[in-house]
Amino acid sequence: MNAVLKLAEALRRMLEWIALASGWLLVVMACVTTFDVVARKFGLQLPYTKLQELEWHFHAVIFSMWMGYCYTINAHPRVDSFLEGKSYRARAWVELFGCLLLALPYVTLVAYFSLDYVANSYALNEQSDSTVGLTHRWVIKGIFALGLWLVVLGILSVLLRVIVFLFGQKSNEEVNLQIGHVEADV
Repeated sequence: MNAVLKLAEALRRMLEWIALASGWLLVVMACVTTFDVVARKFGLQLPYTKLQELEWHFHAVIFSMWMGYCYTINAHPRVDSFLEGKSYRARAWVELFGCLLLALPYVTLVAYFSLDYVANSYALNEQSDSTVGLTHRWVIKGIFALGLWLVVLGILSVLLRVIVFLFGQKSNEEVNLQIGHVEADV
């Protein structure tokens, strides 16, 4: 079980590294957005369509690179009214079945078919619908597909932790399993 826990932790650390490394794109995105707004305010004649598309591309990259890590730290939307008042062990069982029966099959299937989505975009040399928009649309579609595969890895990391918690006789603190309701100070 220690090897399984080490694998789960290695997956989580890799996802964390990818998320934190891509976090710097927030600064770049803020600069592009600020430049776009200021240029419009002063009436500069620039390719605004490309700037706007670049802004949503940055949003998509940041979102995609954080999805897998967010699953490992329980930073995704949940409806926990069913589990409210249940023991931590009961929550772990629900997480196990949720991962095995719902999350992992669904996200893996979507991630798998996203590869065709990217390949078709590449084969068609897809670009923006706007004549002055960005080219190489397959790049952003590829990054989104990568994000889906990162979610699969995040689900696997959580699933492995749940298995160690339920069947490996280790405490929640040892496993670092983050499931159930989370309260955050905002």
